[in-house]
Amino acid sequence: MLIVVAYTHHVYTSVKPVYYSQAVIGLTPPNTKVVNAAQGVALPRNGLLDVGGATFIANMTAVSLRESSVVDQVVSAGGLPDYNSKMFPVPATMGQLPLVMIEATNADPAKVTKTLDLVLTQAEVILQGLQEHAQVPADQMVTPFVVSPPSNPEPGMPSRTRSTAAIFLAGTGLTVLFTVIMDILLTRFSARRTRKSGLAPEEQTLAAHSDEQGHVLEPAGTVPDGAPQST
Repeated sequence: MLIVVAYTHHVYTSVKPVYYSQAVIGLTPPNTKVVNAAQGVALPRNGLLDVGGATFIANMTAVSLRESSVVDQVVSAGGLPDYNSKMFPVPATMGQLPLVMIEATNADPAKVTKTLDLVLTQAEVILQGLQEHAQVPADQMVTPFVVSPPSNPEPGMPSRTRSTAAIFLAGTGLTVLFTVIMDILLTRFSARRTRKSGLAPEEQTLAAHSDEQGHVLEPAGTVPDGAPQST
């Protein structure tokens, strides 16, 4: 049991902290808006806004940030590959906001901050590329802005307590199981020795009784005293 406690303490103290940080970006509406266009001239509009609004564009941006080509760009610039991008979480009773949350976690806080900075840069490139692909006029494009810059990386140990508890419980269970097995084996061994020691005197008695009977019985060729012998 002492070995289990010592090993559990070693695991608990050897776990390195991980650092978490996040950033949030929003979307700015177009700078210009044409209310009345000349007759016969197409009214410039942002088709993506017409289809789903700013929330639709934000969701497309969050999904695009997780594409492999974007991840490769972040990694090649010195960032981490396992960052996450998603729509900003809101209560179920609220409507979705056109905000994108970017998260990163790593044992190196500097890596976390750098990753978020690189992803923010990629978000601007992606947002422009999505609108260009939809043939949105340049003056009708939405642009990103930083709602919440990368926060200071906060240390945390989300898995240390859980893993330590699992190791301790497993070690305790094995210790109890080993103790029970050893107790059963020792009990059986002790009972077997007791049975052997109890049978030994009986065997000696039987052997002695057999020897006495051998001395009493006479050989088959012996003639009793006074009986006539044959010639």
